[in-house]
Amino acid sequence: MMQMGVPPLTRGVKWLGIVTLAVSILATTLGYRGDSLRVWVHFTPGEFFHGKFWTPLTYTFLNLQPISLLFALLGLWLIGSALEQMWGTRRFLIFYFVVSAVGALATAAIGYFVSSVRMFEYYGNWSAIEGLIAAFAVLLPNAQIYLYFLPVQARWMLPLSAGITVLFMLMTGWQPFLPQLFGLGAGALFAGGVGPRNLLLRVRVWWIDRRLRRSKLRVVRGKEDDAGPFAGSGRGSDKYLH
Repeated sequence: MMQMGVPPLTRGVKWLGIVTLAVSILATTLGYRGDSLRVWVHFTPGEFFHGKFWTPLTYTFLNLQPISLLFALLGLWLIGSALEQMWGTRRFLIFYFVVSAVGALATAAIGYFVSSVRMFEYYGNWSAIEGLIAAFAVLLPNAQIYLYFLPVQARWMLPLSAGITVLFMLMTGWQPFLPQLFGLGAGALFAGGVGPRNLLLRVRVWWIDRRLRRSKLRVVRGKEDDAGPFAGSGRGSDKYLH
C-alpha cells in the first residue's frame, strides 16, 4: 500500500495559490474597488448568459471567508501538488480549469431553467478541488492518506466527497453546491480517460451508427461468428448489407 507524504509546493500550485490569495484579499479589503473586483471575477449564470463568458474560469480565484480560503489553499497544496508531480504543470493546469469550467457551465445549464440558480453568486475553487480529489481517487486508489488524522485509502475519497456534498445540499440548500458536485463528476470522468478527444470520437461513432441504422443496413454473420467467440481463431465475416 502506497503512503502519501507531504508533497512539495509545485510551480502550478504555487501560482494558483498566490493568485487565489491575492484576489481574495483584495476583494475584501479594497472597499468599492474590491466590490468591483468581486463582481468581475465571480460567476453568476444570469450574468454569464449576458456576456460574462470569462467567469467560469475566474470564479475559482475568489474566496471571501478566511476559513474557506485556508482550507481551499491547503487542499490545493496537498492534492494538487501530488497530481502536478504526476502529470506535469501544463496538464495539471488544464485539468484544473477544465474541471472548474465544466462545474460552472453545468450549473449554468440548470440556471437557464431555475431562477434561484440563475441569480446565485458562485465563487471559490471547491469545484476544482473536488475534481482533484476525484482524480486522485481514480489514479491512486491504493494510496493511504490521512483524513483528520485517520488513515484512509484514496479510493474512498470519491464516495466520501460525494456523500458530504450531497449531505450539505440536503441540509443547507442545494443551489450553492452544484459546481462542486459537477466538478467532482467531471474530475472522475476526465481522470478515467474520458477526455474531449474521446468524447468527440464517441459522438462520431454514435452518428455513424445512427446513419447506418437509418439506411436499414443489417449485419450478416459468417460461420465463424455463428460458432461463438471461443470456437476458433478466425476473424468473423460481418458485413453490412441493404
